[in-house]
Amino acid sequence: MTGEKEAKPLTDAQWLRKLDKASAAHEKTRKALDELLADARQAGLPLTAISEHTPYSREWVRRIATRIASEREQQQSADSPQHP
Repeated sequence: MTGEKEAKPLTDAQWLRKLDKASAAHEKTRKALDELLADARQAGLPLTAISEHTPYSREWVRRIATRIASEREQQQSADSPQHP
C-alpha cells in the first residue's frame, strides 16, 4: 500500500456542476474572442491573418465579424434617441 487514498468517483450532480462551470467560462471567453476578432477585422487586419491566430477559418472569421458588426449596429440604433 502506497498510502494514497483512492479518489471517490464524482456523482452525477458533481459532474453537472463541473460542466456548467466550464461551459460558462468557455462562453465568456468565446464571446471575448469573437469581439476581439471583429475589432481586428474592423481595423483592417486581413481574414487570413486573423484565421491563422484563431481557431476559425477565414469564412468563419468573416461570418463572426459580420454578425458582431450587425449586433453592434443594432445596439447603437436602439441606444440612439429617435427623432420623429
